[in-house]
Amino acid sequence: MNDTILASPAAFSMDDILRIINDLPIAVAVVNGDRKLALVNKMTGMFVNKEGNQLVGLVFGAAFGCIHYDDSPECCGFDKECLNCKLRITVNDTLENAKGHFMVETSMTFKSIGCRHLKITTQPLELQKGRSVLLSIEDVTKEKKYEYSEIEKEKLKAVVRTAGAICHEINQPLMAILGFSELLIDDVCQGEIQESNVKEIRDQAERLGAITNKLMAITKYKTKMYLGSEILDLDAASSIVAVSSTPEEKKK
Repeated sequence: MNDTILASPAAFSMDDILRIINDLPIAVAVVNGDRKLALVNKMTGMFVNKEGNQLVGLVFGAAFGCIHYDDSPECCGFDKECLNCKLRITVNDTLENAKGHFMVETSMTFKSIGCRHLKITTQPLELQKGRSVLLSIEDVTKEKKYEYSEIEKEKLKAVVRTAGAICHEINQPLMAILGFSELLIDDVCQGEIQESNVKEIRDQAERLGAITNKLMAITKYKTKMYLGSEILDLDAASSIVAVSSTPEEKKK
């Protein structure tokens, strides 16, 4: 979309614009120089679950039900969160500089519909009452959720493949360690220091075997923080539930 003004004064009436935008499948509104909604189409009302006549005359933060609208006594545009609001920034730039913006992506949280992912398009519009902004808002929340889901699936595939390769490489020497530790336990006399040491080797090898079993049973991509970075949360990601040994079992 270019930055040219769509129409000269008196080219379109508000009724003409309403007839055009009412047939569009996305939320479209006209924002006047006071940052208030001068006109909205049917989809705008559906987007925020309100009647269109309830929105006209309100600043867009109040009209759309932004959760930060009344955080400041001056309301929309004056809270610290408003400084980074892409909707506000985009509309203001179009009003002040007659500059259109195309498909600006942002996320906003609304009181009635929660967090939504949006694509915002603005175009300067000259009307008899002065410069306004033709604002369209496309809700892409479902698409973003699907995109996130696909990314998580790809991450899970990568983790499962890596885990399978690691387990294959570890299990061969692990079986040897377990086998020889059992032979050593049979060779030492009961109560000797070597017996407890060899049993500790066997127990740690069995623990390592339990870890490889968990790795092979990963069904979800879950992470946790460790030493300031994010690592795989094996217990949460695996379908095998960790069972703590009882004191009596640990003594065996």
